Amino acid sequence: MKVQTDQKPANPLDVPVDPNLKSINEIYSIEDKEYFTFIQSRLENSKQQKNASWAEYNNKTYYQIYEENEKISNTFLEPKKNEDDVVVSAGTVEGKLDALLANINNLDLTPEVQAYDKENNLIVELGLAIEDTMAMTAEMDGGDEGGDEEKKLLRQRELLKQGTVFVQEEWLKKFESKKIFKGKYNGEFKGYKDMWNTSDELVFDGPSRTLLHGPNVFLGNMFEYFMEKQPFVFVLITMDYDVAKGQYGKFENWKYVKKGAVATDVETAQRTIFDNTWRLTELKSNQVEILIYQDQTRDEFQIIINGVMMFPIGFPLSAVSPGGKYNITKQAFRVINSKFAYGKSFVSSGAIKEVSGLIDEMLKLFVLKTRKSFTPAYINTSGRVISKKVLSPGRITMGIAPDALHKIGEEGQGVTSNEFNVLRELQERIDKSTVSNIFQGQQGKSGTTATEIVELQRQAKLTLGLTITVCGLLEEKLAYLRLWNLIENWFQPSGTKLDDVRKEIMTFRNTVREVNIDGEGLGQRKVIPTGETLPDAETIRAEELSQEKSKGHPVRHIYIHSKGIKEAKLRWHIVVVSKEKESSALHKLMFRDMFNDMLALVQVGSKPNIDELENEFSRVWQKNRSKLFQKGGAAQAGLSPLDPSVAPGGVANTLGAPKLPVGAGG
Repeated sequence: MKVQTDQKPANPLDVPVDPNLKSINEIYSIEDKEYFTFIQSRLENSKQQKNASWAEYNNKTYYQIYEENEKISNTFLEPKKNEDDVVVSAGTVEGKLDALLANINNLDLTPEVQAYDKENNLIVELGLAIEDTMAMTAEMDGGDEGGDEEKKLLRQRELLKQGTVFVQEEWLKKFESKKIFKGKYNGEFKGYKDMWNTSDELVFDGPSRTLLHGPNVFLGNMFEYFMEKQPFVFVLITMDYDVAKGQYGKFENWKYVKKGAVATDVETAQRTIFDNTWRLTELKSNQVEILIYQDQTRDEFQIIINGVMMFPIGFPLSAVSPGGKYNITKQAFRVINSKFAYGKSFVSSGAIKEVSGLIDEMLKLFVLKTRKSFTPAYINTSGRVISKKVLSPGRITMGIAPDALHKIGEEGQGVTSNEFNVLRELQERIDKSTVSNIFQGQQGKSGTTATEIVELQRQAKLTLGLTITVCGLLEEKLAYLRLWNLIENWFQPSGTKLDDVRKEIMTFRNTVREVNIDGEGLGQRKVIPTGETLPDAETIRAEELSQEKSKGHPVRHIYIHSKGIKEAKLRWHIVVVSKEKESSALHKLMFRDMFNDMLALVQVGSKPNIDELENEFSRVWQKNRSKLFQKGGAAQAGLSPLDPSVAPGGVANTLGAPKLPVGAGG
């Protein structure tokens, strides 16, 4: 293993290594080294599995299939081997992949959460509270600007490209070095070290999802499909040293971590993980290799950074992952078989990969044949060298016999209609297997009727059924991981503060979300964790009314007991129902259609419920109902007043902690 030469120079501001620091090899006990050797052996065996050829992969290795899929999905063009070669591609697979992702992105795959107590009673408010918290944490996921919305697009693309995607859920604490000036800077150059103080500042503390690079995930058993049944799993992450320090620099053993690859003078046979002379991959001088090891069956967890263990040996996985379960989930696009860990991708299926290859081959032949129609091949019988320039239009050449050049063959007529029909047939075959041009938003062939277009779109949605299902399953699995993460961390105290009487009290993370309040239109719902006794329904409702008066829009509060939500042993059910996103234009048109149909029913004697129509109007237009309509408008109009049994608000569901940890107003 060689150290790469394109390395950045060391930062002269870095703190030099303490010369009195012991070698990491001196820190480990004999037991530590034996455990470390066991982990190294497991990791090497797992890597060998991925380097092996498998019948499920057409006798290819995982890495060969991964590279092929990358080239297909990104329309990789091979370089010319001969001067006359034609390098061209229709980009069929890439276009279909983008169209498929665009249609999936137009769907709402938001998880719906339901909570049940021991008697299987549905706790509606708690389910809403978890949904709101999931939505807010998704917006700020990992402290990244794009949040989980951008990560969702990345993982869906990876799923379709590679057939298998791995996503990790974790509670992330990120630190960054911050410099605070002691006074005012007046342009001085010397004495800069005395101008500011440097400290590590916590810049993010919350849940985070990470799309894992497939080649860097090492499973314990290639013939176990379900992730939770894997004997162990390794994840390899290559990271810049300074970035890794912000995440792992608080560990005691971080000071032993050295940047870069192993020195080249160390013999391969002598490289062991515990003496910091072993790496799984090649590194640049400013990088570190982070190995995250999880063993659910043994309840073990370990992080190894450039050969340095961060945790004591045998550290419990249950201490970092709720319930001691893997914090990594997996989703396959097309299951090869129930005994193989990996799946088959969208881009590599026969109807797409092979047919698109034939389309590209036809295009190459079309170009070659068109070229030949303009400049056909000739045989030179003169015995002299004749430049091809003599065939240029308008050129006059002296000293050459008229019969010196003889055209070869009769293929100069260009591409024929029959050949175009073959190309069209190939294109139609791939459209039937994926999505048609009309479904992609492109113009259909001339003469296509509206009914035919609707039917084509209906058939395309049937074809998309599998894709939508697997994407929904992935989001559902991730929602469960986020649920356990929130219960374990989010609803627990985040710190302390002094109240008005100088008494120290616990602080919690609140969730505020703009939602449609039943019967009142657009409003605000707030989830408030607490360690105290839950307030009663009357108190909560008084708070809501007070804030409604000051803010001018409906307000709902849901209280959650932080300890009770962990101890209540609730049963959770999460489902992801694919539906169109609530775009204003779409839902306004649907409301207008519904209203017009209702007017037709009025003509035959039906009496619409005006209050419910006002509620729906406020929801669709996302406006405050009280500002749009007067109270009692329906009753004054003499039109079907609202039945009190379904009136908005109602009796609050206040449940005591810790048995049932939620309380809400009406």
